[in-house]
Amino acid sequence: MPGGVRGGPRRWPPGGIATYATDQLYEEVAYLAHHFHWPLDQLLDLEHAERQRFVAQAARLGGG
Repeated sequence: MPGGVRGGPRRWPPGGIATYATDQLYEEVAYLAHHFHWPLDQLLDLEHAERQRFVAQAARLGGG
């Protein structure tokens, strides 16, 4: 198999499937839950880009 397909030089996961970092997901969800008091199921239903936009907005509002 070519190098890029099996986690070669590009350092992609085997099979080419990219996953969202679990630690980063927990950080974003905890941050939004703390600042907006939204339930976990609503936070997990957000698309990645939408969740990051809310994180950025909370930071602009003085949330740290």
